[in-house]
Amino acid sequence: MKCALCKSHLGESKINHIIDLEGHIIIIKGVPAKVCNQCGEYFLDHKIALQVEKIINDVMKNHAEIFVVNYLEMAA
Repeated sequence: MKCALCKSHLGESKINHIIDLEGHIIIIKGVPAKVCNQCGEYFLDHKIALQVEKIINDVMKNHAEIFVVNYLEMAA
């Protein structure tokens, strides 16, 4: 698979996905992603993206402003 931005090779890695949404900052650590070897842009597979969206929805139910969660713990 090639990077949509620079057309370089994508490799498998784990990233920290950071979301700033409605006054909440959510950091999801260890998210499996395809990361561009050249520009560093990352892409999530559809299944992973759906799981990240579920984690975000679960976390938004809490009223704290900052969350740091581990993907593997929340996706299980």
